[in-house]
Formats: sequence, C-alpha cells, structure tokens
Amino acid sequence: MQFSTSIEYAIHGLVYLAVNGSETATLVGDVARAIKVPDSYLRKVFQLLVRGGLVSSQRGARGGFVLAREPARITLKDVVEAIDGSLPLYTCMKAKRKCSGVAACPVSSAFEEARKKMADVLDATTLASLSRGIARRSARWLNVTGCAEED
Repeated sequence: MQFSTSIEYAIHGLVYLAVNGSETATLVGDVARAIKVPDSYLRKVFQLLVRGGLVSSQRGARGGFVLAREPARITLKDVVEAIDGSLPLYTCMKAKRKCSGVAACPVSSAFEEARKKMADVLDATTLASLSRGIARRSARWLNVTGCAEED
C-alpha cells in the first residue's frame, strides 16, 4: 500500500508547523520551501487540512496557517481522513470472478485485519510524538532539525 503524495506533503507540513510552534501563523510558501515541495501543490493540501479542521488560516499582514489543535490531538489517521476521506479498503473481486460467496473469505478477512491494525497505528501516532522524535535527532530535518539529508 502506498499513501498519496498529498498525504506525504500534509504530514511534513503539519510536522513543520508543530516543530516551529503553533502560536505564529506561517506562510504556506515558507513551509513549502522548508520541506522542498511545490508551493501551489501545498496550498491545495493545506486547504484540505483547513476543511478537515487540522489547521486554521489567518488573513492579513500576519496571515498564514496555524495548527487548529494541539499537536498531541492530531493523529496521522486524522491527516489521512482529511486528505483522502478514509483509510483505503480492500475490494473483493468476487463479483468479477463469480465467486460462490464463501461466508468468511480468508483473503477479505486478512485485508480487513490489516486495515484495522493500520488504523490503530495511525490513530496512536500524533504530531506531538513525531515532533518529539524529530527534535531528538541530530540530523537536519525540515530545515529545522533535518530531513534524511546525508552529510
């Protein structure tokens, strides 16, 4: 399974806001430069995050984006749902294959168990825990504490 580029950008953008503090509004262009993504793409992603209640936008001379909640109350599951609407599901091919419709299909059951476990992990991972992990690293990430850049 692979998450979309939008989710990847959203997570990095939100972590950037969390690491830099959420009291001062940050321009999306500054975030885009810091995490090295296209400004126009990140603007669209941030609008989805606003609609999802994860960030707030502020207009005016001191405008920009701030986290709408404390980093400890924003999970990766929240991010996925704000961008894609829900976690991906396995779609059984029984209609195409003209399957006999076995009551408990082992393939469907395995994928449903995997989806539930992924949801649990995403729901247990917060921006606060990601930010703390980043702060403990010595490498540069997001132009603040290092992003997998080799020295």
